[in-house]
Amino acid sequence: MATNEQMKTEFSYFGEVWTFFKKYYYVENTDEFWESAIEEAAAINQKYRCPLCKDLILAVLNELERKSKMI
Repeated sequence: MATNEQMKTEFSYFGEVWTFFKKYYYVENTDEFWESAIEEAAAINQKYRCPLCKDLILAVLNELERKSKMI
């Protein structure tokens, strides 16, 4: 069973990944866009160092990449 502290941590990284997704939602096919997104994703991953957080970040990056192929 998860502790309150674990739940707070999970809530924090879900929130940060959601904010990240909103920030990069409108994909731009530029080096600056992707460099910024990758750098921010890596920072979130480093902050939490958690498999679920990493999976969430990768899912968002995959979605952004999918969207980039549609423009």
